[in-house]
Amino acid sequence: MNGMLDTTGGAIAATLLGAAMGYVTATLVESFAHHHVSDARPRRVRWWTQHPRLFKYLIRTHYSHHSVHHLRTFRKDHVTQFRNDDERRALDAELAERGAHGQIVLRSNYAVKLHGTGALVFVSPLIPFLPVVYLLLGPWGLVGSVLPMLCPPLFSNYLHPYLHMPHEVAVTKAPPLISWLLRTRYGRAVARNHFMHHRYMNCNFNLMLGGDILRGVSRRPSHKDIAEMQRIGLRLD
Repeated sequence: MNGMLDTTGGAIAATLLGAAMGYVTATLVESFAHHHVSDARPRRVRWWTQHPRLFKYLIRTHYSHHSVHHLRTFRKDHVTQFRNDDERRALDAELAERGAHGQIVLRSNYAVKLHGTGALVFVSPLIPFLPVVYLLLGPWGLVGSVLPMLCPPLFSNYLHPYLHMPHEVAVTKAPPLISWLLRTRYGRAVARNHFMHHRYMNCNFNLMLGGDILRGVSRRPSHKDIAEMQRIGLRLD
């Protein structure tokens, strides 16, 4: 009996430690990849374009996220994707010239949802950490680490669209699980953090909170930022 309790207790401890390790790993990788790929600096992107075959997927990820999602949409404010139909049509024409990748961006609602090879940026850097967790904590630790490691791509695909809506609109339109998450203190903090990322772009990269703080790239809102959050309907508490 004691041996069974020891085995059960060890499995629970390993699962919880795996979950903690998975969370820290995932939030750091998300922050780093978002910073240095999705929103990479122009100098780095220019270097990538000199080697287009080697960096094809990084170039595409940066274009869809930075050029389209940040610079070509939500220019009026955080909750308004296009200022008018002419703005949308101009972007549609540009995407049409980019062939298959342009169509992928269109189907993702202009990079509001995770799309195509962009998923590789979230998933592939995490894969090498899985055998490390297994070696350190065994199979139960690996089980515990999987869900938090899946959170960045899941958040990007299923949560992100509702972060660009006023809070009350988002919780009404979202599916039940996402609506519940948006209502939590954590979900409201994610929405405010994402607002700050769009406002400044060089900080607050996480949807899965924590990595930005650990990396020293988190920015607190000013009084003007708070006033704008209030105006567009984000929850401040």
